[in-house]
Amino acid sequence: MTANTTRAGAVAALLVVSLAQSQTQQTTPAAPPPKRTTATPAPATAQPQPQTSASRWHLPFTHPAGGSATGNTTANNKAAANNNAAASNGAAANNNAGANSTQTRRLWNLLPGNHASAANAAHGTSAGSTASRNPFGSLFGHKETAPAPGPRPGPTPGQATAGASAKGMRLASLDNGHAGSGAAQSQTFLGHPAPPGSREMHTASGSIVRTAADGSVLDVRNPKSGMTIHHALDGSRHVLVEQPDGSRIVAPSRGVPYVQHPYIFQARAFDHRTFYDRGQLTHQFYRPYNFGGTTLDVYAPQRFYPGSVYQWATSRYRAPLVPSWNYVSTSAPWFTHYRDYFTPETSYSSPLGWLTDFVLATSLITAYDTHRPAASQPAAPSNPAPAVPLAAGAAAPAPTAAITPQVKDMVADEVDRQVKQESVEARASAQDKPLPEGAGSVVEELNDREPHVFVVASDLDLVDPGGRRCMISEGDVVQVISAANRETSSAQAVVLASKGGMECERAAQVQIALSDLQEMQNHMRETIDQGMAGTSAGRSAATVTPAYAAAAPPPDANAAREIEQQQQIAAAAEG
Repeated sequence: MTANTTRAGAVAALLVVSLAQSQTQQTTPAAPPPKRTTATPAPATAQPQPQTSASRWHLPFTHPAGGSATGNTTANNKAAANNNAAASNGAAANNNAGANSTQTRRLWNLLPGNHASAANAAHGTSAGSTASRNPFGSLFGHKETAPAPGPRPGPTPGQATAGASAKGMRLASLDNGHAGSGAAQSQTFLGHPAPPGSREMHTASGSIVRTAADGSVLDVRNPKSGMTIHHALDGSRHVLVEQPDGSRIVAPSRGVPYVQHPYIFQARAFDHRTFYDRGQLTHQFYRPYNFGGTTLDVYAPQRFYPGSVYQWATSRYRAPLVPSWNYVSTSAPWFTHYRDYFTPETSYSSPLGWLTDFVLATSLITAYDTHRPAASQPAAPSNPAPAVPLAAGAAAPAPTAAITPQVKDMVADEVDRQVKQESVEARASAQDKPLPEGAGSVVEELNDREPHVFVVASDLDLVDPGGRRCMISEGDVVQVISAANRETSSAQAVVLASKGGMECERAAQVQIALSDLQEMQNHMRETIDQGMAGTSAGRSAATVTPAYAAAAPPPDANAAREIEQQQQIAAAAEG
Protein backbone atom coordinates (compact mmCIF):
# COMPACT_ATOMS: atom_id res chain seq x y z
CA MET A 1 0.00 0.00 0.00
CA THR A 2 2.91 2.33 0.76
CA ALA A 3 4.24 1.94 -2.78
CA ASN A 4 0.85 2.75 -4.23
CA THR A 5 0.49 5.79 -1.94
CA THR A 6 3.93 7.01 -3.03
CA ARG A 7 3.01 6.48 -6.66
CA ALA A 8 -0.25 8.38 -6.20
CA GLY A 9 1.65 11.23 -4.54
CA ALA A 10 4.09 11.37 -7.44
CA VAL A 11 1.23 11.47 -9.90
CA ALA A 12 -0.40 14.32 -8.04
CA ALA A 13 2.83 16.30 -7.81
CA LEU A 14 3.56 16.03 -11.51
CA LEU A 15 0.04 17.06 -12.42
CA VAL A 16 0.62 20.41 -10.73
CA VAL A 17 3.19 21.22 -13.43
CA SER A 18 2.01 24.18 -15.46
CA LEU A 19 0.03 23.27 -18.57
CA ALA A 20 -0.24 26.87 -19.74
CA GLN A 21 1.66 26.35 -22.98
CA SER A 22 -0.47 23.45 -24.13
CA GLN A 23 -3.72 24.94 -22.82
CA THR A 24 -3.66 28.24 -24.66
CA GLN A 25 -2.28 27.55 -28.11
CA GLN A 26 -4.42 27.25 -31.21
CA THR A 27 -3.33 28.61 -34.55
CA THR A 28 -4.72 28.48 -38.05
CA PRO A 29 -2.87 26.28 -40.54
CA ALA A 30 -1.87 27.71 -43.89
CA ALA A 31 -3.97 25.10 -45.71
CA PRO A 32 -6.81 23.07 -44.18
CA PRO A 33 -5.85 19.43 -43.54
CA PRO A 34 -8.17 16.59 -44.55
CA LYS A 35 -11.69 16.72 -43.16
CA ARG A 36 -13.25 14.08 -40.94
CA THR A 37 -16.63 13.80 -42.60
CA THR A 38 -18.26 14.33 -45.92
CA ALA A 39 -18.63 18.07 -46.29
CA THR A 40 -16.00 20.78 -46.28
CA PRO A 41 -16.72 23.33 -43.51
CA ALA A 42 -15.43 26.18 -45.61
CA PRO A 43 -17.19 28.60 -47.97
CA ALA A 44 -18.73 27.05 -51.08
CA THR A 45 -15.80 28.17 -53.20
CA ALA A 46 -13.32 26.05 -51.27
CA GLN A 47 -12.13 22.85 -52.95
CA PRO A 48 -12.70 19.46 -51.26
CA GLN A 49 -9.67 18.22 -49.36
CA PRO A 50 -8.19 14.77 -50.00
CA GLN A 51 -9.27 12.10 -47.59
CA THR A 52 -7.23 9.41 -45.88
CA SER A 53 -8.35 5.94 -45.03
CA ALA A 54 -9.77 5.47 -41.56
CA SER A 55 -8.50 1.92 -41.57
CA ARG A 56 -6.03 -0.25 -43.37
CA TRP A 57 -8.91 -2.60 -44.14
CA HIS A 58 -11.31 -1.06 -46.60
CA LEU A 59 -15.07 -1.05 -46.29
CA PRO A 60 -16.87 -1.49 -49.62
CA PHE A 61 -19.91 0.56 -50.48
CA THR A 62 -22.85 -0.95 -52.25
CA HIS A 63 -25.48 1.37 -53.67
CA PRO A 64 -28.88 0.64 -52.14
CA ALA A 65 -30.62 2.84 -54.74
CA GLY A 66 -29.58 0.42 -57.45
CA GLY A 67 -25.89 1.13 -58.16
CA SER A 68 -23.08 -1.37 -58.04
CA ALA A 69 -20.51 -1.87 -55.32
CA THR A 70 -17.28 0.03 -55.44
CA GLY A 71 -13.89 -0.47 -53.90
CA ASN A 72 -13.84 2.89 -52.18
CA THR A 73 -12.43 3.08 -48.71
CA THR A 74 -14.28 4.60 -45.79
CA ALA A 75 -12.41 7.84 -46.27
CA ASN A 76 -13.00 7.94 -50.00
CA ASN A 77 -16.65 7.50 -49.24
CA LYS A 78 -16.49 10.63 -47.12
CA ALA A 79 -15.04 12.59 -49.99
CA ALA A 80 -17.65 11.36 -52.44
CA ALA A 81 -20.41 13.43 -50.88
CA ASN A 82 -18.58 16.63 -51.83
CA ASN A 83 -19.90 16.14 -55.38
CA ASN A 84 -22.70 18.63 -55.09
CA ALA A 85 -24.03 18.41 -58.65
CA ALA A 86 -27.80 18.74 -58.74
CA ALA A 87 -28.43 15.19 -59.98
CA SER A 88 -31.84 13.58 -60.20
CA ASN A 89 -33.15 11.85 -57.09
CA GLY A 90 -35.83 9.95 -58.99
CA ALA A 91 -34.66 6.57 -57.70
CA ALA A 92 -34.96 7.84 -54.15
CA ALA A 93 -38.35 9.41 -54.71
CA ASN A 94 -39.78 6.23 -56.23
CA ASN A 95 -39.33 4.30 -53.01
CA ASN A 96 -42.47 4.22 -50.92
CA ALA A 97 -41.99 5.31 -47.34
CA GLY A 98 -42.03 2.26 -45.11
CA ALA A 99 -43.70 1.95 -41.77
CA ASN A 100 -41.61 2.88 -38.78
CA SER A 101 -39.68 0.06 -37.20
CA THR A 102 -41.45 -1.30 -34.19
CA GLN A 103 -40.81 0.42 -30.89
CA THR A 104 -41.92 -2.56 -28.84
CA ARG A 105 -38.88 -4.81 -28.99
CA ARG A 106 -37.53 -5.38 -25.53
CA LEU A 107 -34.37 -6.85 -24.13
CA TRP A 108 -36.37 -9.37 -22.15
CA ASN A 109 -37.48 -11.05 -25.38
CA LEU A 110 -33.85 -11.69 -26.33
CA LEU A 111 -32.49 -13.33 -23.21
CA PRO A 112 -33.08 -16.83 -21.86
CA GLY A 113 -35.08 -17.18 -18.69
CA ASN A 114 -36.87 -13.85 -18.96
CA HIS A 115 -40.29 -15.07 -20.11
CA ALA A 116 -41.88 -15.45 -16.68
CA SER A 117 -44.95 -17.67 -16.56
CA ALA A 118 -48.21 -16.54 -15.08
CA ALA A 119 -47.63 -18.90 -12.19
CA ASN A 120 -44.25 -17.39 -11.38
CA ALA A 121 -45.70 -13.90 -11.66
CA ALA A 122 -48.52 -14.85 -9.33
CA HIS A 123 -46.06 -16.00 -6.73
CA GLY A 124 -44.25 -12.67 -6.96
CA THR A 125 -40.90 -14.34 -6.70
CA SER A 126 -38.91 -11.42 -8.08
CA ALA A 127 -39.14 -7.92 -9.41
CA GLY A 128 -37.74 -9.33 -12.61
CA SER A 129 -40.99 -11.17 -13.26
CA THR A 130 -42.90 -7.92 -13.23
CA ALA A 131 -40.22 -6.27 -15.31
CA SER A 132 -40.52 -8.95 -17.96
CA ARG A 133 -44.20 -8.15 -18.41
CA ASN A 134 -43.77 -4.38 -18.38
CA PRO A 135 -40.05 -3.72 -17.86
CA PHE A 136 -40.19 0.04 -18.29
CA GLY A 137 -43.54 0.88 -16.71
CA SER A 138 -42.26 0.79 -13.14
CA LEU A 139 -38.90 2.26 -14.07
CA PHE A 140 -40.29 5.34 -15.77
CA GLY A 141 -43.46 5.55 -13.70
CA HIS A 142 -41.71 6.47 -10.46
CA LYS A 143 -39.79 9.54 -9.52
CA GLU A 144 -36.02 9.12 -9.58
CA THR A 145 -34.44 8.58 -6.23
CA ALA A 146 -31.67 11.10 -5.79
CA PRO A 147 -28.47 9.61 -4.33
CA ALA A 148 -26.93 11.10 -1.26
CA PRO A 149 -24.33 13.76 -2.08
CA GLY A 150 -20.71 12.73 -2.08
CA PRO A 151 -19.17 9.29 -2.59
CA ARG A 152 -21.22 6.29 -1.49
CA PRO A 153 -18.92 3.77 0.16
CA GLY A 154 -19.16 0.28 -1.25
CA PRO A 155 -19.17 -2.89 0.82
CA THR A 156 -15.94 -4.19 2.19
CA PRO A 157 -14.21 -6.99 0.29
CA GLY A 158 -16.01 -10.27 0.77
CA GLN A 159 -19.26 -8.64 1.83
CA ALA A 160 -22.35 -9.83 -0.05
CA THR A 161 -23.87 -7.27 -2.41
CA ALA A 162 -27.31 -6.95 -3.99
CA GLY A 163 -27.31 -8.40 -7.45
CA ALA A 164 -24.07 -10.32 -6.86
CA SER A 165 -23.21 -13.81 -8.01
CA ALA A 166 -26.22 -15.38 -6.30
CA LYS A 167 -28.52 -13.58 -8.74
CA GLY A 168 -26.12 -13.78 -11.62
CA MET A 169 -27.55 -12.20 -14.74
CA ARG A 170 -31.04 -11.42 -13.48
CA LEU A 171 -32.36 -8.00 -14.38
CA ALA A 172 -34.36 -7.34 -11.25
CA SER A 173 -34.24 -4.21 -9.07
CA LEU A 174 -34.80 -1.76 -11.93
CA ASP A 175 -36.39 0.69 -9.49
CA ASN A 176 -33.34 1.24 -7.34
CA GLY A 177 -32.08 4.10 -9.53
CA HIS A 178 -28.56 2.71 -9.66
CA ALA A 179 -27.19 0.06 -11.94
CA GLY A 180 -24.71 -2.24 -10.29
CA SER A 181 -25.74 -1.74 -6.66
CA GLY A 182 -22.28 -2.79 -5.51
CA ALA A 183 -20.64 0.16 -7.28
CA ALA A 184 -19.28 3.11 -5.32
CA GLN A 185 -20.56 6.44 -6.61
CA SER A 186 -18.32 9.51 -6.76
CA GLN A 187 -18.96 13.23 -7.13
CA THR A 188 -15.35 13.72 -8.26
CA PHE A 189 -15.59 11.16 -11.07
CA LEU A 190 -19.25 11.80 -11.81
CA GLY A 191 -20.96 9.12 -13.85
CA HIS A 192 -18.08 6.68 -13.41
CA PRO A 193 -18.64 4.51 -10.31
CA ALA A 194 -15.88 2.29 -8.99
CA PRO A 195 -16.00 -1.30 -7.65
CA PRO A 196 -16.59 -1.94 -3.94
CA GLY A 197 -13.66 -1.22 -1.67
CA SER A 198 -12.37 1.69 -3.74
CA ARG A 199 -11.19 4.79 -1.90
CA GLU A 200 -10.56 8.43 -2.68
CA MET A 201 -7.86 10.47 -1.01
CA HIS A 202 -6.87 14.12 -1.30
CA THR A 203 -3.17 14.89 -1.58
CA ALA A 204 -1.33 17.94 -0.28
CA SER A 205 -1.19 19.33 -3.82
CA GLY A 206 -4.98 19.23 -4.13
CA SER A 207 -5.26 16.16 -6.36
CA ILE A 208 -7.88 13.48 -5.80
CA VAL A 209 -6.64 9.90 -6.20
CA ARG A 210 -9.05 6.98 -6.43
CA THR A 211 -7.64 3.54 -5.66
CA ALA A 212 -9.00 0.01 -5.91
CA ALA A 213 -9.39 -2.31 -2.95
CA ASP A 214 -5.81 -3.57 -3.44
CA GLY A 215 -4.41 -0.02 -3.47
CA SER A 216 -3.78 0.17 -7.22
CA VAL A 217 -4.52 3.57 -8.75
CA LEU A 218 -7.72 3.78 -10.78
CA ASP A 219 -8.04 7.53 -11.36
CA VAL A 220 -6.20 10.74 -10.59
CA ARG A 221 -7.74 14.19 -10.97
CA ASN A 222 -5.99 17.51 -10.45
CA PRO A 223 -8.51 20.39 -10.31
CA LYS A 224 -5.75 22.98 -10.80
CA SER A 225 -4.58 21.65 -14.14
CA GLY A 226 -7.92 20.10 -15.16
CA MET A 227 -6.19 16.79 -15.90
CA THR A 228 -7.76 13.42 -15.18
CA ILE A 229 -5.88 10.14 -15.73
CA HIS A 230 -7.83 6.89 -15.84
CA HIS A 231 -6.20 3.45 -15.71
CA ALA A 232 -8.36 1.03 -17.68
CA LEU A 233 -8.93 -2.60 -16.88
CA ASP A 234 -6.90 -3.67 -19.94
CA GLY A 235 -3.84 -1.67 -18.80
CA SER A 236 -4.37 1.30 -21.11
CA ARG A 237 -4.35 4.91 -19.95
CA HIS A 238 -6.88 7.62 -20.79
CA VAL A 239 -5.87 11.26 -20.31
CA LEU A 240 -8.46 14.05 -20.25
CA VAL A 241 -7.62 17.73 -19.81
CA GLU A 242 -10.46 20.23 -19.38
CA GLN A 243 -9.45 23.86 -19.63
CA PRO A 244 -11.09 27.01 -18.18
CA ASP A 245 -12.09 28.34 -21.63
CA GLY A 246 -14.07 25.18 -22.39
CA SER A 247 -11.32 23.55 -24.44
CA ARG A 248 -10.62 19.86 -24.00
CA ILE A 249 -7.78 17.47 -24.82
CA VAL A 250 -8.43 13.72 -24.91
CA ALA A 251 -5.34 11.55 -25.25
CA PRO A 252 -5.97 7.81 -24.82
CA SER A 253 -3.09 5.37 -25.14
CA ARG A 254 -5.45 3.30 -27.36
CA GLY A 255 -7.86 5.02 -29.68
CA VAL A 256 -7.99 8.32 -31.57
CA PRO A 257 -6.99 11.43 -29.57
CA TYR A 258 -8.49 14.85 -30.17
CA VAL A 259 -8.36 18.51 -29.20
CA GLN A 260 -11.59 20.49 -28.84
CA HIS A 261 -12.07 24.26 -28.80
CA PRO A 262 -15.25 26.32 -28.51
CA TYR A 263 -16.28 28.91 -31.08
CA ILE A 264 -19.23 31.28 -31.45
CA PHE A 265 -21.48 31.58 -34.48
CA GLN A 266 -24.34 34.08 -34.46
CA ALA A 267 -24.14 34.34 -30.66
CA ARG A 268 -24.51 30.58 -30.29
CA ALA A 269 -21.86 28.23 -28.90
CA PHE A 270 -20.34 25.41 -30.94
CA ASP A 271 -17.44 23.07 -30.30
CA HIS A 272 -14.80 22.29 -32.90
CA ARG A 273 -13.01 18.97 -32.43
CA THR A 274 -9.74 18.14 -34.23
CA PHE A 275 -8.81 14.44 -34.38
CA TYR A 276 -5.24 13.26 -34.84
CA ASP A 277 -5.12 9.78 -36.34
CA ARG A 278 -1.83 8.32 -37.62
CA GLY A 279 -0.44 11.65 -38.73
CA GLN A 280 -3.66 13.01 -40.25
CA LEU A 281 -5.86 15.83 -38.92
CA THR A 282 -9.63 15.65 -39.38
CA HIS A 283 -12.40 17.59 -37.66
CA GLN A 284 -16.05 17.64 -36.62
CA PHE A 285 -18.55 20.03 -34.99
CA TYR A 286 -20.81 19.77 -31.96
CA ARG A 287 -23.44 21.78 -30.09
CA PRO A 288 -22.70 22.00 -26.35
CA TYR A 289 -25.50 21.82 -23.79
CA ASN A 290 -25.72 21.53 -20.03
CA PHE A 291 -27.49 18.86 -18.03
CA GLY A 292 -27.25 18.65 -14.27
CA GLY A 293 -24.07 20.75 -14.22
CA THR A 294 -22.35 18.58 -16.84
CA THR A 295 -21.52 19.97 -20.28
CA LEU A 296 -22.19 17.53 -23.12
CA ASP A 297 -21.65 17.81 -26.89
CA VAL A 298 -24.24 16.69 -29.43
CA TYR A 299 -23.23 16.00 -33.04
CA ALA A 300 -23.66 18.83 -35.57
CA PRO A 301 -23.46 17.59 -39.20
CA GLN A 302 -21.08 19.19 -41.67
CA ARG A 303 -23.65 18.91 -44.47
CA PHE A 304 -27.34 18.18 -44.97
CA TYR A 305 -29.20 16.31 -47.71
CA PRO A 306 -32.48 17.18 -49.43
CA GLY A 307 -35.55 15.78 -47.67
CA SER A 308 -36.00 13.13 -50.36
CA VAL A 309 -32.75 11.43 -49.33
CA TYR A 310 -33.83 11.10 -45.69
CA GLN A 311 -37.21 9.79 -46.86
CA TRP A 312 -35.44 7.23 -49.06
CA ALA A 313 -33.20 6.12 -46.19
CA THR A 314 -36.22 5.24 -44.03
CA SER A 315 -38.28 3.59 -46.81
CA ARG A 316 -38.26 0.05 -48.20
CA TYR A 317 -36.77 -1.31 -51.41
CA ARG A 318 -39.09 -2.55 -54.13
CA ALA A 319 -37.08 -5.78 -54.12
CA PRO A 320 -34.47 -7.09 -51.65
CA LEU A 321 -30.98 -5.72 -52.21
CA VAL A 322 -28.08 -8.19 -52.29
CA PRO A 323 -24.94 -6.40 -51.04
CA SER A 324 -21.34 -6.87 -52.15
CA TRP A 325 -19.36 -6.37 -48.96
CA ASN A 326 -15.75 -6.93 -49.98
CA TYR A 327 -14.63 -7.78 -46.46
CA VAL A 328 -16.71 -10.95 -46.77
CA SER A 329 -15.29 -12.01 -50.14
CA THR A 330 -11.69 -11.16 -49.21
CA SER A 331 -11.85 -12.33 -45.57
CA ALA A 332 -10.38 -9.08 -44.27
CA PRO A 333 -8.39 -9.66 -41.05
CA TRP A 334 -10.78 -7.62 -38.90
CA PHE A 335 -13.76 -9.57 -40.22
CA THR A 336 -12.03 -12.91 -39.70
CA HIS A 337 -11.17 -11.87 -36.15
CA TYR A 338 -14.77 -10.95 -35.33
CA ARG A 339 -16.51 -13.59 -37.46
CA ASP A 340 -18.11 -15.24 -34.42
CA TYR A 341 -19.38 -11.86 -33.24
CA PHE A 342 -20.72 -10.14 -36.35
CA THR A 343 -22.15 -11.36 -39.65
CA PRO A 344 -23.64 -8.98 -42.22
CA GLU A 345 -27.01 -9.76 -43.76
CA THR A 346 -27.14 -11.48 -47.14
CA SER A 347 -29.90 -9.14 -48.36
CA TYR A 348 -31.64 -5.98 -47.22
CA SER A 349 -35.27 -4.93 -47.43
CA SER A 350 -34.48 -1.27 -46.71
CA PRO A 351 -31.54 1.15 -46.53
CA LEU A 352 -31.86 1.07 -42.72
CA GLY A 353 -30.67 -2.55 -42.65
CA TRP A 354 -27.72 -1.71 -44.88
CA LEU A 355 -26.83 1.33 -42.74
CA THR A 356 -27.06 -0.78 -39.59
CA ASP A 357 -24.48 -3.26 -40.88
CA PHE A 358 -22.37 -0.34 -42.09
CA VAL A 359 -22.33 1.18 -38.59
CA LEU A 360 -21.44 -2.14 -36.97
CA ALA A 361 -18.72 -3.02 -39.51
CA THR A 362 -17.13 0.43 -39.36
CA SER A 363 -17.13 0.28 -35.56
CA LEU A 364 -15.46 -3.13 -35.57
CA ILE A 365 -12.77 -1.94 -37.98
CA THR A 366 -11.89 0.75 -35.46
CA ALA A 367 -12.01 -1.77 -32.61
CA TYR A 368 -9.62 -4.03 -34.51
CA ASP A 369 -7.23 -1.17 -35.21
CA THR A 370 -7.36 -0.11 -31.55
CA HIS A 371 -6.82 -3.63 -30.18
CA ARG A 372 -4.91 -5.14 -33.07
CA PRO A 373 -3.89 -8.72 -32.20
CA ALA A 374 -0.42 -10.08 -32.81
CA ALA A 375 0.16 -11.31 -36.37
CA SER A 376 0.29 -14.94 -35.25
CA GLN A 377 -2.71 -14.70 -32.95
CA PRO A 378 -5.79 -16.61 -34.19
CA ALA A 379 -9.29 -15.22 -34.10
CA ALA A 380 -10.67 -14.67 -30.62
CA PRO A 381 -12.24 -17.87 -29.22
CA SER A 382 -15.80 -17.75 -27.97
CA ASN A 383 -14.63 -18.26 -24.38
CA PRO A 384 -11.04 -17.02 -24.14
CA ALA A 385 -8.79 -17.63 -21.18
CA PRO A 386 -7.21 -14.62 -19.46
CA ALA A 387 -3.82 -13.71 -20.92
CA VAL A 388 -2.77 -11.89 -17.76
CA PRO A 389 -3.79 -12.15 -14.11
CA LEU A 390 -7.13 -10.49 -13.44
CA ALA A 391 -6.95 -6.95 -12.08
CA ALA A 392 -8.36 -6.20 -8.65
CA GLY A 393 -12.14 -6.44 -8.70
CA ALA A 394 -12.24 -7.69 -12.30
CA ALA A 395 -14.86 -10.14 -13.51
CA ALA A 396 -13.86 -13.54 -14.87
CA PRO A 397 -13.42 -13.73 -18.66
CA ALA A 398 -16.77 -13.59 -20.43
CA PRO A 399 -17.79 -15.59 -23.51
CA THR A 400 -18.50 -13.77 -26.76
CA ALA A 401 -22.09 -12.49 -26.87
CA ALA A 402 -22.66 -12.20 -30.60
CA ILE A 403 -24.84 -9.63 -32.34
CA THR A 404 -28.09 -11.49 -32.96
CA PRO A 405 -30.72 -10.62 -35.58
CA GLN A 406 -32.91 -9.28 -32.78
CA VAL A 407 -30.15 -6.98 -31.58
CA LYS A 408 -29.61 -5.79 -35.15
CA ASP A 409 -33.29 -4.96 -35.39
CA MET A 410 -32.97 -2.83 -32.27
CA VAL A 411 -29.92 -1.06 -33.65
CA ALA A 412 -31.85 -0.46 -36.87
CA ASP A 413 -34.62 1.20 -34.85
CA GLU A 414 -32.04 3.61 -33.46
CA VAL A 415 -30.59 4.26 -36.91
CA ASP A 416 -34.11 5.10 -38.05
CA ARG A 417 -34.54 7.60 -35.21
CA GLN A 418 -31.23 9.27 -35.93
CA VAL A 419 -31.85 9.61 -39.66
CA LYS A 420 -35.19 11.25 -38.89
CA GLN A 421 -33.54 13.55 -36.33
CA GLU A 422 -31.05 14.72 -38.95
CA SER A 423 -33.91 15.42 -41.37
CA VAL A 424 -35.47 17.66 -38.69
CA GLU A 425 -32.18 19.51 -38.30
CA ALA A 426 -31.83 19.82 -42.08
CA ARG A 427 -35.23 21.53 -42.31
CA ALA A 428 -34.35 23.89 -39.46
CA SER A 429 -31.05 24.76 -41.15
CA ALA A 430 -32.81 25.45 -44.47
CA GLN A 431 -35.16 27.83 -42.68
CA ASP A 432 -32.28 29.43 -40.75
CA LYS A 433 -33.88 28.42 -37.45
CA PRO A 434 -31.44 27.75 -34.59
CA LEU A 435 -32.05 24.55 -32.68
CA PRO A 436 -32.94 24.70 -28.97
CA GLU A 437 -30.13 23.81 -26.60
CA GLY A 438 -29.76 20.05 -26.35
CA ALA A 439 -32.12 19.35 -29.26
CA GLY A 440 -31.57 15.84 -30.59
CA SER A 441 -29.18 15.02 -27.75
CA VAL A 442 -28.97 11.73 -25.91
CA VAL A 443 -30.57 13.36 -22.85
CA GLU A 444 -33.58 14.48 -24.89
CA GLU A 445 -33.77 11.04 -26.48
CA LEU A 446 -33.70 9.18 -23.16
CA ASN A 447 -36.45 11.35 -21.73
CA ASP A 448 -38.99 9.95 -24.22
CA ARG A 449 -39.55 7.01 -21.85
CA GLU A 450 -38.56 4.45 -24.48
CA PRO A 451 -35.56 2.09 -24.42
CA HIS A 452 -32.74 3.07 -26.76
CA VAL A 453 -29.94 0.97 -28.22
CA PHE A 454 -26.47 2.34 -29.00
CA VAL A 455 -23.31 0.99 -30.61
CA VAL A 456 -20.38 1.66 -28.27
CA ALA A 457 -17.98 4.35 -29.48
CA SER A 458 -14.81 3.65 -27.46
CA ASP A 459 -13.33 1.60 -24.61
CA LEU A 460 -15.20 2.10 -21.32
CA ASP A 461 -14.60 0.71 -17.84
CA LEU A 462 -17.81 -0.25 -16.05
CA VAL A 463 -18.95 -2.12 -12.93
CA ASP A 464 -21.24 -5.14 -13.28
CA PRO A 465 -24.10 -6.02 -10.88
CA GLY A 466 -21.73 -8.08 -8.76
CA GLY A 467 -19.44 -5.08 -8.20
CA ARG A 468 -16.77 -6.39 -10.58
CA ARG A 469 -14.96 -4.31 -13.19
CA CYS A 470 -15.65 -5.12 -16.83
CA MET A 471 -15.23 -3.31 -20.15
CA ILE A 472 -17.16 -2.54 -23.29
CA SER A 473 -15.46 -1.45 -26.50
CA GLU A 474 -16.29 -0.06 -29.92
CA GLY A 475 -18.73 -2.29 -31.75
CA ASP A 476 -20.42 -3.62 -28.60
CA VAL A 477 -24.13 -2.90 -28.21
CA VAL A 478 -25.97 -1.61 -25.13
CA GLN A 479 -29.60 -0.81 -24.38
CA VAL A 480 -30.35 2.15 -22.11
CA ILE A 481 -33.30 1.36 -19.86
CA SER A 482 -33.70 4.56 -17.83
CA ALA A 483 -33.99 8.28 -18.27
CA ALA A 484 -30.94 10.48 -17.69
CA ASN A 485 -30.15 10.89 -14.00
CA ARG A 486 -29.13 14.46 -13.07
CA GLU A 487 -27.56 13.54 -9.75
CA THR A 488 -25.26 10.82 -11.07
CA SER A 489 -24.94 12.20 -14.63
CA SER A 490 -25.55 8.69 -15.91
CA ALA A 491 -28.20 6.24 -17.03
CA GLN A 492 -28.81 2.55 -16.51
CA ALA A 493 -28.08 0.20 -19.38
CA VAL A 494 -27.93 -3.48 -20.21
CA VAL A 495 -25.25 -5.08 -22.38
CA LEU A 496 -26.80 -6.74 -25.45
CA ALA A 497 -23.65 -7.81 -27.31
CA SER A 498 -19.97 -7.91 -26.34
CA LYS A 499 -16.80 -9.50 -27.63
CA GLY A 500 -15.85 -11.58 -24.59
CA GLY A 501 -12.73 -11.68 -22.46
CA MET A 502 -12.57 -8.64 -20.18
CA GLU A 503 -15.82 -7.32 -21.59
CA CYS A 504 -19.09 -7.25 -19.67
CA GLU A 505 -21.35 -10.26 -20.14
CA ARG A 506 -24.58 -10.16 -22.09
CA ALA A 507 -27.42 -8.93 -19.83
CA ALA A 508 -25.05 -7.30 -17.34
CA GLN A 509 -26.82 -4.23 -15.94
CA VAL A 510 -24.39 -1.32 -15.78
CA GLN A 511 -24.29 2.41 -15.18
CA ILE A 512 -22.92 4.49 -18.08
CA ALA A 513 -21.97 8.17 -17.90
CA LEU A 514 -24.14 10.51 -19.98
CA SER A 515 -20.99 11.87 -21.59
CA ASP A 516 -20.16 8.37 -22.85
CA LEU A 517 -23.72 7.76 -24.04
CA GLN A 518 -23.63 11.08 -25.88
CA GLU A 519 -20.43 9.99 -27.62
CA MET A 520 -22.14 6.74 -28.64
CA GLN A 521 -24.98 8.70 -30.22
CA ASN A 522 -22.47 11.04 -31.89
CA HIS A 523 -20.51 8.06 -33.20
CA MET A 524 -23.60 6.47 -34.68
CA ARG A 525 -24.77 9.68 -36.34
CA GLU A 526 -21.36 10.40 -37.82
CA THR A 527 -21.05 6.85 -39.15
CA ILE A 528 -24.57 6.90 -40.57
CA ASP A 529 -23.62 10.09 -42.42
CA GLN A 530 -20.56 8.35 -43.84
CA GLY A 531 -22.66 5.42 -44.96
CA MET A 532 -25.30 7.58 -46.61
CA ALA A 533 -22.56 9.45 -48.48
CA GLY A 534 -21.53 6.18 -50.13
CA THR A 535 -24.95 5.30 -51.50
CA SER A 536 -26.10 6.31 -54.96
CA ALA A 537 -28.77 8.53 -53.39
CA GLY A 538 -26.23 10.30 -51.22
CA ARG A 539 -23.63 10.59 -53.97
CA SER A 540 -26.02 12.16 -56.45
CA ALA A 541 -27.72 14.56 -54.02
CA ALA A 542 -26.87 18.25 -53.82
CA THR A 543 -25.74 18.64 -50.22
CA VAL A 544 -25.86 21.89 -48.26
CA THR A 545 -23.15 23.08 -45.87
CA PRO A 546 -24.81 24.63 -42.80
CA ALA A 547 -23.76 28.17 -41.94
CA TYR A 548 -22.14 27.18 -38.62
CA ALA A 549 -19.86 24.73 -40.48
CA ALA A 550 -18.98 27.18 -43.25
CA ALA A 551 -17.97 29.78 -40.64
CA ALA A 552 -15.98 27.37 -38.47
CA PRO A 553 -12.21 27.51 -38.04
CA PRO A 554 -10.01 24.94 -39.78
CA PRO A 555 -8.57 21.97 -37.87
CA ASP A 556 -6.20 22.93 -35.06
CA ALA A 557 -2.67 22.70 -36.51
CA ASN A 558 -1.26 22.43 -32.98
CA ALA A 559 -3.42 19.43 -32.05
CA ALA A 560 -0.67 16.82 -32.47
CA ARG A 561 1.76 18.77 -30.28
CA GLU A 562 -0.85 19.47 -27.58
CA ILE A 563 -1.83 15.81 -27.46
CA GLU A 564 1.80 14.70 -27.26
CA GLN A 565 2.48 17.12 -24.41
CA GLN A 566 -0.39 15.75 -22.35
CA GLN A 567 0.68 12.18 -23.02
CA GLN A 568 4.21 13.02 -21.89
CA ILE A 569 2.99 14.66 -18.69
CA ALA A 570 0.79 11.68 -17.92
CA ALA A 571 3.61 9.22 -18.70
CA ALA A 572 5.99 11.14 -16.43
CA ALA A 573 3.38 11.07 -13.69
CA GLU A 574 3.20 7.30 -14.02
CA GLY A 575 6.89 7.09 -13.18
